[in-house]
Amino acid sequence: MLERQVFVSAEPATVTHAGGREAGKIRTGRAALHKYGMIPESWKWCYVGDIFQHNTGKALNGSDNSGTAMTYITTSNLYWNHFELDKLKMMPFTETEVEKCTVKKGDLLVCEGGDYGRAAIWSSDNPMRIQNHIHRLRPFCSIAIKYFYYIFFLYKNAGMISGKGIGIQGLSSNVLHRLKIPLPPLAEQKRIVAKLEELLELIGKLKK
Repeated sequence: MLERQVFVSAEPATVTHAGGREAGKIRTGRAALHKYGMIPESWKWCYVGDIFQHNTGKALNGSDNSGTAMTYITTSNLYWNHFELDKLKMMPFTETEVEKCTVKKGDLLVCEGGDYGRAAIWSSDNPMRIQNHIHRLRPFCSIAIKYFYYIFFLYKNAGMISGKGIGIQGLSSNVLHRLKIPLPPLAEQKRIVAKLEELLELIGKLKK
């Protein structure tokens, strides 16, 4: 996929992908008061869909045997900040499905069903396929992916992600696309991640 850069214009801000397509309006500066609170002047409010190309994987279909049988992961393999891969299942994927449903190192994966919003970063050099109850988020531009993992962790644990559906709730592609998140400059994203991980390491030591 051709990498797309994201540009942010002056107030009122507009996020635009390279090529001129307008992606969405963003509030900036002191006026950037969201229902989740105030953000610094150098930060932006944006939608997940402004930062990430995202899609779900392949749905199980027992009557469709076209393609090559391959391993895949679903929500039962995806946990906060890690994967459990000792019991992988297989299903057939066509070449087109492999391209759409394969995750690579650095992709952020988010549960669409089950414990919707639960997330982890795929850190393996080996690619893997995903089932339709997992969202694959692949950034258009250079970001600190771990910062966005922590955003999902915060939103989920603070009740800031709402599932939709009757009976079994899920995080639909439309809801995910329109989820508003605070976007700091890249250097600040990295500083936030470093400080969080420093504090989490300290908390882990104190718990022992």
